[in-house]
Amino acid sequence: MTTKTLESISEADLDRLRELAHIGASWAANSLARLADRTILTRVPVIYGPERFRQRGEWDTGVFCDIDGDLSGSVAVFLSPSAREAVVDLLCGDPDPPREISASALSEFGNILVSQTASAIANTLGGRIVPSLPELVLEGAEAALQARLAPRHRPPPPLFIESELFDRQGRYRALHVVLPDLEKVAAPRDPSA
Repeated sequence: MTTKTLESISEADLDRLRELAHIGASWAANSLARLADRTILTRVPVIYGPERFRQRGEWDTGVFCDIDGDLSGSVAVFLSPSAREAVVDLLCGDPDPPREISASALSEFGNILVSQTASAIANTLGGRIVPSLPELVLEGAEAALQARLAPRHRPPPPLFIESELFDRQGRYRALHVVLPDLEKVAAPRDPSA
């Protein structure tokens, strides 16, 4: 079986993936808006090839989930250190709770955003997408995602679809990343499934 490359994906499929990622990011932003009781905006998703995901140093904490179904791959939600503190304070009512409580809150936060992403995409496709349990990385999340996607674990995805979620006050800022499995993107859907 050959692995698809970014160049082998049609422009129509790339547009469809960008739109699906945008819908997913918008639903995730709406969930964050409800939690934080403020407006959360999204930037238009940008598609990058495999060389793009590099350590930028600003996204320290991450929650990663695999997704499977009508769209397979992974969804990641990254937070800066200040956004991590804001989310923990929001969910725990304490900016510095015990580490296990903080970790549980952050895992649940990521799970909510990824679940909303999966639901939005599944709803748009008229299908079903199931996210895995969240994997939380408290520090060094950018490097952890690179390691998780190393060729020895699985073929590296040929593209990343990134969208930033943010509020005007700058308290809540997250990077929403969809990493679709391109082997299934252009596969015809079985109407009997």
